[in-house]
Amino acid sequence: MQVIKRLALVFFVVLLAGCSPKYDWREVTTAGGHLKAIFPDKPRSESRTTEIEGVNYPFTMDMALVDDQVFAVVYSVLPEGKQDEASSQKAGEALLRSVYMSMNEPAPEPLPAFGEKLTFRKAVGNQNASVYVKVFAGKGVIVQAYAAGQDDTLSEPVADEFLNGMALQ
Repeated sequence: MQVIKRLALVFFVVLLAGCSPKYDWREVTTAGGHLKAIFPDKPRSESRTTEIEGVNYPFTMDMALVDDQVFAVVYSVLPEGKQDEASSQKAGEALLRSVYMSMNEPAPEPLPAFGEKLTFRKAVGNQNASVYVKVFAGKGVIVQAYAAGQDDTLSEPVADEFLNGMALQ
């Protein structure tokens, strides 16, 4: 009888594991309360200073990994005196240009609008990978949200769900 109970318990645990969703979407308020985002798993945070067009910005990255897919929000709350719309716009445009530079692509003129999805396809070894990016600027914050992964694991609809879940507050 004990053996049957144990087998039933093991079967139940295996059944539950098979039913757990790959993406466990959750809403997160980030960027010092300036951004509402959704992540497919619990995000972890890292911070560092990054130079963009000669200006140092303190950036924080909130990131969740699902298999080999990366879902990240990278943001900088602009310093006091630089939180007006004109400063946010200028910093956001610099961030947009840096996205193109990091993808080894020329930035178009005019730059895409804030919140427009950018799509980059890259060869990584013998695999193709996609990077989907949105940049936001305003309310004293600049934000780069991106989803990246190999084409055979990251679908564009999943990337869209992540990117469309962003809203400046």
